[in-house]
Amino acid sequence: MSKRFKEPSLLLLAVIGCLLYFGVNLLSPYMEDAERMEEVTEGVPSVTKEQAAGAALGFAREHLGLTAAEPETIVIYQAVKERSGYLQKERLYDDYQKRFGEKLPLEFYEVEIGEPGTGLTHYIQVNYTNRRIIGWETGRSATARSEGVFSEPAPDAEAVIRKTMADQGYAPDTFALVSGGSDATGPNTLRIYRSKEDSIGSAPLELHVKETRGRITLFRPEFPVPDTFTAWKNAQDDRASLMTWISMGLSTVMTLTAFILVIRGRRDIRFGRGLILTLIFAGVYVLNNFNMLPAFRTEHGSGPSEPQAVFYLWFVNIFVLFMAVSTYLSLLAGRQLWLRRGLNPWPVWSDVSFGDSVRTAMVRGYLFCLFVLGLQQVMFFAAAELFDVWAVSDPADSVYNMRVPGIFPLMAWAASISEEAVYRLLGIALVLAVTRSRFLAVLLPSIVWAMSHTQYPIYPVYTRLIEVTVIGLIFGYVFLRYGFLTAIFAHAAMDSILMGLSLMITGSSVNTAIGAGYLLVPALAGWLLSWLHARFGPKLKPPRAPLELPPDPLPPAPQP
Repeated sequence: MSKRFKEPSLLLLAVIGCLLYFGVNLLSPYMEDAERMEEVTEGVPSVTKEQAAGAALGFAREHLGLTAAEPETIVIYQAVKERSGYLQKERLYDDYQKRFGEKLPLEFYEVEIGEPGTGLTHYIQVNYTNRRIIGWETGRSATARSEGVFSEPAPDAEAVIRKTMADQGYAPDTFALVSGGSDATGPNTLRIYRSKEDSIGSAPLELHVKETRGRITLFRPEFPVPDTFTAWKNAQDDRASLMTWISMGLSTVMTLTAFILVIRGRRDIRFGRGLILTLIFAGVYVLNNFNMLPAFRTEHGSGPSEPQAVFYLWFVNIFVLFMAVSTYLSLLAGRQLWLRRGLNPWPVWSDVSFGDSVRTAMVRGYLFCLFVLGLQQVMFFAAAELFDVWAVSDPADSVYNMRVPGIFPLMAWAASISEEAVYRLLGIALVLAVTRSRFLAVLLPSIVWAMSHTQYPIYPVYTRLIEVTVIGLIFGYVFLRYGFLTAIFAHAAMDSILMGLSLMITGSSVNTAIGAGYLLVPALAGWLLSWLHARFGPKLKPPRAPLELPPDPLPPAPQP
């Protein structure tokens, strides 16, 4: 490496990044807000999904009338996002964990049990540290409703409810009925009992209960958060949604511009360029969508979750198709724009120097990645300490809700290929052509890119916009200074490390080993491409020797 790589400044950046990363992690436990940010990340379940399913099935047979020998079951990870957000914003998280964390955890397993022949679906919440049943709900399909399943309330409904409260560890006399009393005793009437003693901040403990035909069809402990927090969070979500739509709109304009440029310059464009990168993006993304099918079931109604999850799966795959088209057009148009400026944005296989370029790009990418990871950790730390930023676990993105968690870090390549193509290769070239300013050419696409990341559950949402914009500026510099391949490797290495770490903290030894392996995947990819090109790629032909003419057989003509 020393012969080909002589850039001590990049090595220094990597060292600085490592010092920042580990320094912040060492300092965080001593800082209140940073520690709180660490605690609200996903916990480590000590109960397997199979054990949780067994506990839920036993409860359903004993209390919910389940008789099917082999009911359909699926176990997903769930989190109470609204309550978690309120506790963090009001700095009540530690108090809640001490008082209610063991009995009413913010994260748990939800076991869905489909009862064949009845149209009933049971959702049972199970504590993933001790298998305790937290709450449950029995939902009815249209068929079950039409056939009158659970059609009558029991005459001694109040006695059944009080017994269930006691069985679940709640003292009935400490709760008062506040909704759904004697004037509303129809089938499946929701009754709300509010605790006279327990609350957290301005959120009182409530038990939401439904009873029909002597069975409790819904039992759910709740802490309804104040309307002021709900309004604040909704406003934040609306801003994030608006920024996401703006980003999608501007990205669509860029794609349409790329399409026009490709049509106009079709005679000079080689359409094979970028095709393999596009196929990698699409293949990895579609594979990840099928892997995320359990996560798509987290947002469900009271009936079976599979139909709406499958519908959402195919909807997302159609959206991925449009993203793949956008990526392909961005690769074609972006490359052509830079070639017109006399610059080759990235080498291709047919170039003799491709192998060396890939290896160098991989090394540079890792060095920049280490610096960005350290800087990002500093930004997270500053956000928590200075701007009271907090985050909640999102079941829709959790590795616990994946069929095969080990393939999740492959998404690092889908993200790096697509985002670097759209916002760096194409975006910088387009803005540069309009503004003639390199700074604006890097800044504006970075802002558009950052807007698309504000939908993550990190509040206030503007902090995510700032953080990702800063990272975009660095990736933009990497692209302009070192080229497209280095930007891809820097992005892929960063995401591979972050996603690999998310596997390593799940508590599974298998996931830990797989996650650790993903830290080196970009390095292996760069080395493998370089080796394959050296073995099978075009070779530099040696210069031909000058042509030597044979001696003239005729004697020289006599001089006059």
